[in-house]
Amino acid sequence: MATPERAVELAVAEAAPRCQDDIVIGAEANYELISRVQQRASKRNVPLNVTLELTLNCNIRCLHCYNLDRDEPQHGACRSGDAPQRPELSLDEILRLLGDLRDAGCLTLGLTGGEVLTYPHLFVVLDRARELNFAVQLLTNGTMLQPGVAGRLASYRNLLGVSISLYGATAEVHDGVTQIAGSFRRTWDGVRRLRAAGVAVRLKFIVMRQNAHQMAEMRAQAKEGDYPYLVDVTITSRHDGSSGSLVTQVTDEQLRDLYRGPLRDMLPSGAQPVTEERFPCNCARGNCAVSVTGDVQPCVSVPWSAGNVRDQPFIDIWRYSPVFQKIRGLRIADYEACAPCPDKSFCTRSRGAAFTHSGSYTGTDPFVCKTAAISREVVMSSRGPDAPSATAK
Repeated sequence: MATPERAVELAVAEAAPRCQDDIVIGAEANYELISRVQQRASKRNVPLNVTLELTLNCNIRCLHCYNLDRDEPQHGACRSGDAPQRPELSLDEILRLLGDLRDAGCLTLGLTGGEVLTYPHLFVVLDRARELNFAVQLLTNGTMLQPGVAGRLASYRNLLGVSISLYGATAEVHDGVTQIAGSFRRTWDGVRRLRAAGVAVRLKFIVMRQNAHQMAEMRAQAKEGDYPYLVDVTITSRHDGSSGSLVTQVTDEQLRDLYRGPLRDMLPSGAQPVTEERFPCNCARGNCAVSVTGDVQPCVSVPWSAGNVRDQPFIDIWRYSPVFQKIRGLRIADYEACAPCPDKSFCTRSRGAAFTHSGSYTGTDPFVCKTAAISREVVMSSRGPDAPSATAK
């Protein structure tokens, strides 16, 4: 019988593409119940899951960072869709926003950055989130999880869990990606401190050219420590308009090796038909994000502003924004390249990658298309010549 974590892996692989913003940390055993609640929220357009970007500050300089190029002297630079750049939300604005999110139906609040632990008022925000009965999740690089910080986080009973990013199985590879010596050790120290304090931890592996050869070892380390994890192969252009992050994308050869080897068991079977109901993700239906400057977006990876909470109440943006209305009204046929594609039952259909590459929510990203094609190639070749074709309706 599959463990709860493995059951989630298989369910996610076969489910409709989804924004990872709605995958709840620390609740793997209740995956089916949570999934039903997510589906109901999506059908009724309830913003059940909101990711709030507290800061763009970060203490490491990851090569693949989607926010901005941290090797350039432009921290806080204008991001796509922001013209002109507005100041970051003040603490008072954030606290008011939390009340608005709760009134709108938000239950799961994701807090992210930059590096969320660099935000000086994090615990004030967590206190308010506790008062409002949010189920809170944090995304962090883990390097700032000193014993006092880990212990204080553990005191929040409404903190469902913490997602921690890892970029290699060794310090040489991980620190090469973060460009900060010692970050691998500090990240794992943080992981273990949270676990010891009783906080649920999920690891997030970003697959890139630099670490593809260690993916099997990374998964083995997670399983050895009994840590649930997610694997993401998609690297996008940055939200500041630069594309230097794309040099970290895996090569075609690496991707084939991964899909034939250490990631083979995570590929979808392709047997599920791609229906109108299964085609869209949860963006603008049950999920959304609020940027550090107050822009309400379909999700944290799609920097397409539907409105700003400084100009309109959150609930009005959620209900009436032309951007969100358009997304909710899209059909498969509106995705001109995707509709006839034979690979769509193997595709993640990442809207963030498509938007940052093409400037269109219904556009495509060459890398995402390539991963779907290679996934289909690997799965079909393993079935033999007499196997039925994958469903791609």
